[in-house]
Amino acid sequence: MHLRSSPLLSSFLPLLAGLLLAPSPGLAGPAEPGGPSALSALGAWLHLPASLALGPLVLPMGVVVAMLAWLLAQWLARRNERRTGQAVDALLWQSTLAGLLAARLAYVAQWWTEVAPAPWDWSGMPAFAGRVVDIRDGGWNLWAGLLAALLYMLWRSRRSPVLRRATGLALGAGAALLVPGSLLQALPSADAPALPAFTLVNGQAQPVSLQQLQQADGKPMVINLWATWCPPCRREMPVLAQAQQQRPDVRFIWINQGESAEAVTGYLRREQAAAPLPLAQVLFDPQQQAGRHWRQRGLPSTYFYGADGRLCGMRMGELSRASLAQHLKECS
Repeated sequence: MHLRSSPLLSSFLPLLAGLLLAPSPGLAGPAEPGGPSALSALGAWLHLPASLALGPLVLPMGVVVAMLAWLLAQWLARRNERRTGQAVDALLWQSTLAGLLAARLAYVAQWWTEVAPAPWDWSGMPAFAGRVVDIRDGGWNLWAGLLAALLYMLWRSRRSPVLRRATGLALGAGAALLVPGSLLQALPSADAPALPAFTLVNGQAQPVSLQQLQQADGKPMVINLWATWCPPCRREMPVLAQAQQQRPDVRFIWINQGESAEAVTGYLRREQAAAPLPLAQVLFDPQQQAGRHWRQRGLPSTYFYGADGRLCGMRMGELSRASLAQHLKECS
């Protein structure tokens, strides 16, 4: 196949340029002083919610966008398969799997220092393998995945222009929905929730204001909403606690949702090895005011605030060392 003469490749060239030159999706850092930027205003106008609740099931919006993109690509692939008699659906599946594999491996490579075991620590290899395949942290490199899917599709269909065109249309339609949806989530929003004005209580039943905490030392703040009954909340506790030890320049706050201080304190003391949270930074919110303030639909939820008190990132779901490092870097 002569790439220069391929109309399909020509149609993908602008997309390829965008994939290679654009940064990874992520919320923009703190806005410049003086009010919301034009990008923030655009983010407010085109705002997508962080998650979608379907009964008891809460899905991050990134998952919803990916599912819609896949359904669109599947519909077009089956339609084109009936029209051309080519194995379009099978090639779409193969290209998608190749893209998913590349997206995950590229993400692992990007955050290698957070994922890899210590040098020559062979005992850490099983845990390392687990971190690589554990996709619950939402760690994907979108651009690497799309590029790998496209290249795989072009290679497998190199002897069949009809198959290449039919599969490329399905793959391109899915990408045309997936890329804007991902970028819309990354836009900063002028109406992003500020730090709440209400007070919570600490383990000594003393009132604590998040706004006053932030103004006292001007540190960036990571706020984690959690509960003792939430398995992913418990799994990510060591990651967050270790990050607080390694990053004294960032203040981590854990806000328990809907449980009594006595029950939570007892749990943390019993599970000190598995849940090594600093009790002084655990706040209690039995009325779940924080959940309503951040429009939280599921646990865990984590919110990242810059030194200027502006929301610069959020994560609906479990955090790994890599995804936490990614959010901290994007907010720095």
